[in-house]
Amino acid sequence: MLKGSCLCGGMRFEITGMHSKVSICHCSLCRRTSGTGSSAAIVVGYDQLNWLSGLDRVTNGPKHSFCRVCGAYAPDSNPRKTLYVVPVGILDDNPELLVGPHIFVDSKARWDVIGEDGARQFEGASTEPPLPRDQVA
Repeated sequence: MLKGSCLCGGMRFEITGMHSKVSICHCSLCRRTSGTGSSAAIVVGYDQLNWLSGLDRVTNGPKHSFCRVCGAYAPDSNPRKTLYVVPVGILDDNPELLVGPHIFVDSKARWDVIGEDGARQFEGASTEPPLPRDQVA
């Protein structure tokens, strides 16, 4: 089981079951919203994320949801409520996660260097399924 929380600790959640590998997006939108070279997230089934507290603190932004008290990113559900995209930086305990695809590498910042993690790189969106369910939580 994975657990996560925001900076102020008011928003807390847990993830049960399987999740995807970490997808790392290098697009200009993720750079601007994160203030870094990329954003990293896992995908989980909607019914696999359980809010423990603070769902009332989550605000939907133009690109990412966030805690309106401390500003930390929050899990985002898709419109059909079939999955959540969970930023890995808000997971507690620094879990061991496998790196999946690097996406939108054609628009990555020139100073952003992709390490030798062996993951596939895609100029645009990944052609891999969003939830391969290949890693146990």
